[in-house]
Amino acid sequence: MEASSRYRDKRFGSEARNLGETRFRLEYVGETGSTNADLVKRANQGASEGLVLIAGHQTTGRGRLNRRWTAPPGTNLLFSVLLRPDWPANRLRLATSALAVSLVDALHLHLEGTGVSASVKWPNDVLLVGSDQPSCNDGKLAGVLAELIEVDPPVVVVGMGVNVNWPVAGDEAPPGATSLASAGLNLAPMVLVGEILEGFESWCTLLGQECGARDLREAHLRRSATVGQQVSVELASGPVNGMAADLGLDGGLVLDVSGAKFEVRSGDVIHLRTTSEDDPA
Repeated sequence: MEASSRYRDKRFGSEARNLGETRFRLEYVGETGSTNADLVKRANQGASEGLVLIAGHQTTGRGRLNRRWTAPPGTNLLFSVLLRPDWPANRLRLATSALAVSLVDALHLHLEGTGVSASVKWPNDVLLVGSDQPSCNDGKLAGVLAELIEVDPPVVVVGMGVNVNWPVAGDEAPPGATSLASAGLNLAPMVLVGEILEGFESWCTLLGQECGARDLREAHLRRSATVGQQVSVELASGPVNGMAADLGLDGGLVLDVSGAKFEVRSGDVIHLRTTSEDDPA
């Protein structure tokens, strides 16, 4: 599938390289089925921690619940990270939160002055919100998918897809999708991945320390689009509506349902719009 000229000049370089003073080693492929699947296979073959696989295009990219997600080749940032963490077992799921927070932090200075901000939607999305530009719709900018390989010691493969140059106005895209380009940003994907991984390196180190889960929870709360909102969470037993009240130390979402609080650790979340007195009846 050939990219249009609009995308061709926005492809990133193909050099494999180490990323500064971090654990990460970057490899690039023009096209693959899934970077997550590739790294799961390589982990089982003994690949060491810190391998990052970046793809110009994924033919079978997926998110939670095996949902397909495709974009024109060379337009977006698609990568996965292989971790062999020495964290306590109850922190392994925090790789998702840590990578999402790292993206929000990487974008902070780039978005300054645009009227747009990034925030984390529980459990695994990053949103752009607050836009006053007609070409930029509030919506999903990125998704994170983590997979646990239950070996001893455990392996975590965590992948992220960031809409960098697609979609923009006029593109056919999934409902609710937006991009950095639609917010007026012209960011090179290889620059962005470096900034994300520098932050992720810090969290990977901190999560091995006693204070790590607490510090990540506090950082996630400050960047959360979900906590404080009325939400509907789709569970296996059916939808539950309530206030998203807090985050647990293990990354779960604490709901307040008619005064009773309980924690959910997975499930699709819909932010419910609250009708105000000024809204038309």
